[in-house]
Amino acid sequence: MKKLLMIGTLLTLLCAPCEAQQKIRDVFIQMPESLLPYLTENNRLDFIDFMDSNMKAEVHNELGGKSEMLSLTDESLALQLSHSLKVEMRLVPVAEAVDSCQQVVCMISTYGTDAPESKIEVYSVKWNPVDVSAHLSLPEGPYIAEFKEAPHPSVGLSLRKVNALDPIAFEEQKEEFLWLKYIEWKP
Repeated sequence: MKKLLMIGTLLTLLCAPCEAQQKIRDVFIQMPESLLPYLTENNRLDFIDFMDSNMKAEVHNELGGKSEMLSLTDESLALQLSHSLKVEMRLVPVAEAVDSCQQVVCMISTYGTDAPESKIEVYSVKWNPVDVSAHLSLPEGPYIAEFKEAPHPSVGLSLRKVNALDPIAFEEQKEEFLWLKYIEWKP
């Protein structure tokens, strides 16, 4: 009887909805290696330990280079995975629960140095893909994305148009910071 009660309690805890707000550090540790093949689970744990100890959070990645965690808060983190790849993640609220949680992970990957381009992906806190178009209206062409502070609980993104095929136009855009649009997360 005790065994059945313990099994029932364990199953209830495992299947319980995500009532408490998640922290990005916990979600990041659980991230499948296939989404960031640069980093192992140990690398991700080392990043967090280094940040908690106020040390430079730098690890040797799986491609033989160095990766660095640039920032870590309860809601967001930023990584410089290589010279030409930066990844930012932020937990954002959603109106309808996704995988039993009222939050999802919005991830911006920015590739390149001379003519960078961003890609935005959205995942549940259990790392199941979520349809980006349900929450964001993204432009058709290439862009550079950045998180911007917005009135709580909203999250804003600034998108700057990129013309990678015309380096002169790109340099002019970079200097002028002409933003294509500012969008807010639709919870």
